[in-house]
Amino acid sequence: MSRPETTFKSESPADAGTEALSFSVVVACNDDRVLQSSLLSSPAIASARELVVKRGFASAGLAYNAGLAEATGDIVIFVHQDVYLPPGWLDALSRNVNSLARQDTNWGVLGVFGVNNAGERIGHLYSTGLQGVAGKPFAGPTEVVALDEVVLILRRNSGLRFDEKLPGFHHYGTDICLAARRKGMKAFAFDAFCVHNSNGIVRLPMVFWSSFCYMRNKWRDQLPILTNIVPITRFGWSAASYILRNAWSWFWNNKKVGKRHADPAALFQTLHIPRDGNPSTHFLR
Repeated sequence: MSRPETTFKSESPADAGTEALSFSVVVACNDDRVLQSSLLSSPAIASARELVVKRGFASAGLAYNAGLAEATGDIVIFVHQDVYLPPGWLDALSRNVNSLARQDTNWGVLGVFGVNNAGERIGHLYSTGLQGVAGKPFAGPTEVVALDEVVLILRRNSGLRFDEKLPGFHHYGTDICLAARRKGMKAFAFDAFCVHNSNGIVRLPMVFWSSFCYMRNKWRDQLPILTNIVPITRFGWSAASYILRNAWSWFWNNKKVGKRHADPAALFQTLHIPRDGNPSTHFLR
């Protein structure tokens, strides 16, 4: 039997710089130990208005729409259960949301890692699964065409919703960016370092390719579609190329995947180097 869904209301005051905005955090959970050791150990969580935990859902779209319906914050943060958000993370988000609102009051989706129209990856985080830093510090918010699902952020009143027919827990970052674009809204990445405390994978699961095919059919008038992993193309050559390259890499390089860290807060302390005098603290490996 799955555990009941949970909503935690924060009693802590907001961090300095977040007074003008309220934040709700929504997470889909299938492992409470991972949730406890990663997301719930994040200092940033204490400053959110509420944490909405959704359990037992078959897809991200179903879980996140249910969480969005419960959320009461101005800004809703959808985040993986295995993410550690360090001290000051909500401050960085608040500054970027306020900055973005001055540029584009009708912005659609915000995230921490994405790909732009030129195919360049924009973001900055540490991945235990990849065993290193992905991306680098950047000036933001920066427009992108697709966002990684590790962290996605919406305005609660934007009218955007996740596709509940999209299978599993893949491609919904790209899908919500495309849905926003169809409504005349843009997607952006912003620089707020976090730790994705994930286990690495040897190969992408079949449900990934199921959602890949779903996206190819749903957005066929938008093909080709850039994503953070495999571009979605009309005839699927990108998928075949990815599978062959990945198999070749594992066979010849005997590459090892990373494993989840028992204490992401301690890991974070070994990674970060603040830039003196810069209000947007950056973190380097």
